[in-house]
Amino acid sequence: MSSPYYLFLFERFQMEIPYKQEMIHLYPPWTYAISIGSCLVYLFLITAVFPWFTSKLTPSFKESFGKLHHALLFLYSLFSFLAAFYHIVVTGEITSWTRYICDPLPPWLRAVSITFTLSKIWEWIDTAILIWKGHSLKKIGFLHTYHHATTFLLMLCVMNLPGPEKGGMLLNGFVHVLMYYHFAFRLSKIFRPIITGLQIIQLITLTYMWHIVPDLCPNYRNFSRDHLIIFLVPYALVPVYCLFFLKFFIEQYVFSPGKSSTRKND
Repeated sequence: MSSPYYLFLFERFQMEIPYKQEMIHLYPPWTYAISIGSCLVYLFLITAVFPWFTSKLTPSFKESFGKLHHALLFLYSLFSFLAAFYHIVVTGEITSWTRYICDPLPPWLRAVSITFTLSKIWEWIDTAILIWKGHSLKKIGFLHTYHHATTFLLMLCVMNLPGPEKGGMLLNGFVHVLMYYHFAFRLSKIFRPIITGLQIIQLITLTYMWHIVPDLCPNYRNFSRDHLIIFLVPYALVPVYCLFFLKFFIEQYVFSPGKSSTRKND
């Protein structure tokens, strides 16, 4: 069964709804509203909307809501990871690098992938919870805000190529299993640098997958030439993530002068 059609470009967006003979077609300004507009909506929410709720919610509600939010994202991340892992096992892609990178997703996994991309908007609540706990945007930091502001746009682009699309659910999904379990239920301190390290590794790995698709896959040989701007988006966003994750890792786990107190409040 072939994959439903998907193409996200700034000049047009086309997506076949899995298991339905329906195709979504969007053109500017809607493509810009979905992509760049999503970044602006996030910034509006964290500067105006989320802070407004801070005094309206009780401490017990904030704590309960935060735990539930993180627990649900842990379960969802586990589901996405297992779905992609099941697919590469039953299709034999787990032992064939070329097939894994080039073979299209079946409709059921494309449906999961769509929800995985939309979950990047759900993750904006991470910032709301920090704000409701009294953290300023300065304390939350550039890495967190930039990451959450741009990952939805990144995933819209990543879904264009099958290897990175599957890799997003596998690698990013697995890291988020650990991360959201830690947020909800708390892991041992030893796992904190491991999670940050895995974040960096999965970002580098997914960028490598993205880079090799045009050379490895005949069906996507001209993608980087025909859709240069979209092809360059991950190269613009991911190195910034990696740089600041590395900076965070070094400051928190290598050279932090207040290591014990910082980790206690992590």
